[in-house]
Amino acid sequence: GAGVAVPGPLDHRGGVLHRVTGFPQWDGYPLRDALATRTGLPVVLDKDTNAAALGLALGADGPADFAYLHLGTGLGAGLVLGGAVHRGERTGAGEFGHQTVQLDGIRCGCGGRGCLEALCLAAVGRGDAAEAARVLGTGAANLVGLLDIDRVVLGGRTVAADPDTYVRGVRAVLDERSRRDGVRGTPVPVTAHREGDRPVAEGAAQLVLGPLFGRVDPAGAP
Repeated sequence: GAGVAVPGPLDHRGGVLHRVTGFPQWDGYPLRDALATRTGLPVVLDKDTNAAALGLALGADGPADFAYLHLGTGLGAGLVLGGAVHRGERTGAGEFGHQTVQLDGIRCGCGGRGCLEALCLAAVGRGDAAEAARVLGTGAANLVGLLDIDRVVLGGRTVAADPDTYVRGVRAVLDERSRRDGVRGTPVPVTAHREGDRPVAEGAAQLVLGPLFGRVDPAGAP
């Protein structure tokens, strides 16, 4: 079989793409079935962020609840809750980059305004990694506050180009939010995967290999 990881949003169960940021013409395209027809292989399709989170979860000895935040051409999240990838009822969970953080802010490729992704990529485009990290940290803090996760893992080619800046910036926002909220205990750890898109590729392989070896439910967690 073949595991395929692509940017979301998409329908994981149906293998159909939705309105991928920057590629609206892909909306409704049955990529899984098209690839299966071309290759003659069974194909499992998932978001790149979910694939990376799956690969990290299968190889991790750490917390059962964490978020993988991927910054590259876009910004998304893979969520692992209770040790399993969380995709949601419509398999659309993890569209992290399209939370609105600035009302009437700059236009995003999704058509909205003030999306976290738009602000973060604008800072990246200006060469301001510190500001991009601060924006990313704001979104990460929202996620930690909402889900009370135990760890944040950063990844993607943009992060891999300057991992220390991104870890430092995200950690600073999380620590400040924790102090402001009066949260006691060890701050949520922030780490970076320094090998770019490798977690995505390894996770895509696990979409097929995991069920074969009994390591993961092929349908994923709801």
